[in-house]
Amino acid sequence: MPLEEYRRKRDFKRTPEPAGDPAVAAAASSGRFVVQRHRATRLHYDFRLEMGGVLVSWAVPKGPTLDPAARRMAVHVEDHPIEYLDFEGVIPKAQYGAGDVIVWDWGTWEAESETPDGERGVADGEVKFRLDGQKLQGRFTIVRTSGRGGRGGSARGRRGDVDPAARAFEDDEAEQWLLIHKKDEHAVAGWDAEDHPQSVKTGRTNDEVKAERDALWISEAPAAAAQIDLSSAIEAPMPGFIEPMAATLADRPFRDEDWLFEVKWDGYRLQAHVRDGKVRTFTRNGKDGATYFPRLLDPATWLAAGEAIVDGEVVALGKDGLPDFSLLQERIGVKGTDGRAAPEFVFQAFDLLYLDGRSLVQVPLEDRKRLLRSVIRENARVRYASHVETEGVAFLEACAAQGLEGAIAKHRRSRYESGQRSRAWLKLKIRPEQELVVGGWTPGEGSARDLGALVVGTYEREEAGGGADGGASKGRAKSPGKSPGKSPGDPRLHFAGKIGSGISAKTRKDLLARLSDLEVDAPPFDPPPPKDYKGRWGGDLARVHWVRPELVIRAELGGWSRDGIVRQGSYKAIEMGRDPLEVTRESAMETKAAVKAAEAEIPGGAGPAAAAPEGRGKRGKGAVASPAAGTSAAPDPSSHIHPWEATPEELSALDALGKEGVWSVGGVDLKLTNLDKPIFPARDGDPDGPITKRELVRYFALIAPAMLPHLAERPLNLHRFPDGADKPGFWQKDLRPTDPKWLRRWREVGVEARQANEHVVADRVGTLCWLGNQAAFEVHAWTSRLDAPFRPTFALIDIDPGTNTTWEETLVLTRLFRTALGHLGVRGYPKVTGQRGTQIWVPVLPRYDHGQTSDWVEKLSRAVGTVVPDLVSWEWAKGNRGGKARLDYTQNASIKTLVAPYAVRPAPGAPVSAPITWDELDDPDLRPDRWTIRTLPDRVAVVGDLFAGAQTDLQELPPV
Repeated sequence: MPLEEYRRKRDFKRTPEPAGDPAVAAAASSGRFVVQRHRATRLHYDFRLEMGGVLVSWAVPKGPTLDPAARRMAVHVEDHPIEYLDFEGVIPKAQYGAGDVIVWDWGTWEAESETPDGERGVADGEVKFRLDGQKLQGRFTIVRTSGRGGRGGSARGRRGDVDPAARAFEDDEAEQWLLIHKKDEHAVAGWDAEDHPQSVKTGRTNDEVKAERDALWISEAPAAAAQIDLSSAIEAPMPGFIEPMAATLADRPFRDEDWLFEVKWDGYRLQAHVRDGKVRTFTRNGKDGATYFPRLLDPATWLAAGEAIVDGEVVALGKDGLPDFSLLQERIGVKGTDGRAAPEFVFQAFDLLYLDGRSLVQVPLEDRKRLLRSVIRENARVRYASHVETEGVAFLEACAAQGLEGAIAKHRRSRYESGQRSRAWLKLKIRPEQELVVGGWTPGEGSARDLGALVVGTYEREEAGGGADGGASKGRAKSPGKSPGKSPGDPRLHFAGKIGSGISAKTRKDLLARLSDLEVDAPPFDPPPPKDYKGRWGGDLARVHWVRPELVIRAELGGWSRDGIVRQGSYKAIEMGRDPLEVTRESAMETKAAVKAAEAEIPGGAGPAAAAPEGRGKRGKGAVASPAAGTSAAPDPSSHIHPWEATPEELSALDALGKEGVWSVGGVDLKLTNLDKPIFPARDGDPDGPITKRELVRYFALIAPAMLPHLAERPLNLHRFPDGADKPGFWQKDLRPTDPKWLRRWREVGVEARQANEHVVADRVGTLCWLGNQAAFEVHAWTSRLDAPFRPTFALIDIDPGTNTTWEETLVLTRLFRTALGHLGVRGYPKVTGQRGTQIWVPVLPRYDHGQTSDWVEKLSRAVGTVVPDLVSWEWAKGNRGGKARLDYTQNASIKTLVAPYAVRPAPGAPVSAPITWDELDDPDLRPDRWTIRTLPDRVAVVGDLFAGAQTDLQELPPV
């Protein structure tokens, strides 16, 4: 076998290199070569000639040369797979050949007439050939001087004469060769490979590849899929707790080659943070995991990494080797004789979110899992959670046969959507389960007379509204410990019946101890349960003990009644550390619809797949849909899927349309109405008169290429004015069922799917034009992105003028911030609001939460305020500010947003929130409402998008 020696020297459970795919080898055509500059233990160049379905390889310590007088030592090493031909990236530490690799040269080779059979020449010890590469050209000879096959008597073969740099490649059987350039028209005296250090593939140096780590080799996969693409990885400091991604319940298993299927472990979610050989664990809501599983993963010898974040599930294995949830419940917090968690506990690691300076949440799942497999070192406490591909129906049947809980289906190209219940991960349960909030308990009879049943419910959320000028609420829930409020948007605990079966005597005692401290006088349900309710499982509510809704349980259900009461419920466990407000009634989504929705939101998800790297096949049916969320990089205008710009023909069609009609723009059909209706009153003295809806729609079509990068991958809150900008508007954060199906939607985490909570995400010019038709022109985008909704990428400085603040005083404050930011070395992006104020957006790395950005802006604002105390008030209410300006740092909150760049304000003339340069603060013609929808497109055509850098120029916040 050509690769037998290569495979013999490697443990493919540990090494990141490819094992070699016979199908690729069989399809390969001879005649290619590659030289890779490889910084391993010592720098050397890997010289490889393609022949016989493999890459015949030599390690050349000093690199090839075009100088005929310089004969280069070359150590014959094992043949390598064809997939190595274009590999450029990093082999991780502790792996064979660890180091960084670039494609230093590549091209074609041709055997000369003296040695026409290359394979025979290698066996005989000499090959003469011609190279046609980008750096190496001309006639070469490579000849054996020692080792197997003879020629060991050569003076150059004696050990004392070997170049010391070559000794790193020697072993007892190593063959030493010489690589020689012949005298021809391509020969260059003194030519040295080290004078030409760049990659011919990417132009990068080894240092740049090492820093970027955008590709790795992983070997346990077939070689055609062995290369890990880490181009989506983001260089970032190791974050704190990452909110886990959750799966959507689906109604049936399926078969699909784009999906992976894992066991749904019957345990507790745990996130492991490894740093400097130590491990810290977190439960799924960020609590200290050591409380429940002390020293479970210490020391960190199970992971070949300096810093890493691993997502997984803790299970307790019974004597039959299967997960036993009852055993898990019994043993939580129990320590063995060594002070560690119970020996039955095993951590099933299924995802890798961070590794040695790189955030991996944007890397496709299949690459994250291959990378995890390469760095994990399984032991009695830690297992790699393997998966099967494609065959979900058969896999779920196998899970059922083994008594397992179910399966999780995951799209192979899914990103890690922190804090979201995603349709890219689907739960396939064998026995239906439901989380329930305990709102009371009733005594029983006989052995259960102390506690007979639990009174339970689920949260539902009513429609929220409201908002204020300059900031929009995201409608987060309040604490469950308070009495249910009556205001819209508050979560309400709905009565769902009783759970009495399945509770053991030990569990009853434990539950009673927990619930006795939570008793209250009134039911926490809203509305309260009917007083004549009779539970189907015995007893009534006459002797009920009400409790604060702080305890969450998990139960197996037979279903739900029409009025929302659980049927045939059986207690299973207490849900450790679960936020009660996130417990909603879970309804299974139709699998077909869920798969379709997932693939519509994943790059390469449906339809023709994006082009795969040359020589590597595409997997599955593949489809391109909505762009992936980016943690640090803005959506690339050149790579988005849907059009971001209207064509001249489409704009002409809009102009020609009557008062209403269907307009095709960016690949979608929009039904437009009341196009000639005035939406904005004219400014005094404006000869062009009021602004119509047609002009508003046209503005959004024109400004889309500049505006969409600041909206893409962010949920939107919309301020709508259907009766015109001079009439009251209302806030809308939810799409309606009648809205176009092609609109991209995103649901806020913790809100049940059947409740109204679908945010629109702008991913095309058609979406902006649709907003214009809805008169939803005051657009607010979240400061965070879909992949990390609680990690803002902006710190916002909002200069809110008081009733007596002049425009010149507003400029003074803005210039002071310009000076302060410059002193700190922080880059900010200013804009006028389109009304009276200014704002400065400071792009930050997604490592902070809203509290941290708010604290930083507050310290900076108070420092600025001390310079001009007569201009600034720190009072919240405008009526208490004495007419002074407020430097409003409180806009940096998870429930707040600011008006987006290029959004339109509800004022005469349709002014726009327009980005400016710092120098324009000194322009005497600058006004906060200077640009309108009639004038801004021409300005952008000249100056470009002045906020463009704000999406990628992410930075750390220095101390103030």
